[in-house]
Amino acid sequence: MKKYYHLLTFGAVIIIIISIFSGFSNPVEEDIVKDMLEQRTSIMQKAFYNQITKEKAEAGLERIETYPIITEDIKQLRQWDNTDIDTVKKMSITHVDPEKNLLEYMTYRVDIIWEMSGLSEDYFMEGSYHVVFKKVNNQYKLSCFNPI
Repeated sequence: MKKYYHLLTFGAVIIIIISIFSGFSNPVEEDIVKDMLEQRTSIMQKAFYNQITKEKAEAGLERIETYPIITEDIKQLRQWDNTDIDTVKKMSITHVDPEKNLLEYMTYRVDIIWEMSGLSEDYFMEGSYHVVFKKVNNQYKLSCFNPI
């Protein structure tokens, strides 16, 4: 009986250690979240203002996005009619809060302050977003970006 008690205790200690240290490993860190959201904003804005072709924008989005957001973004690009929209002068990500880590999905709540330039004036907008990354071929890609 004493052998099994030590084995059980050892197993429990290993599980506790793994549980504690698993919280320290975060495959999609705050900098990566910020970088990917900034890349997406930059690609979309450049495409909308004809600074890059729609084909180049789609290729850029395919490097950082996956279903379902890639489908929505490509649809927007293809349906875009040259009209005036406000320009994102600066995108400040003020807070990234990890929410869930389930299988190949990482979920975050992200707070953003948008510095915009409109036709008549510059202005600021604030928003909170639900952001999901999905692991595709050992690389995390943006899967969802929705306002809360």
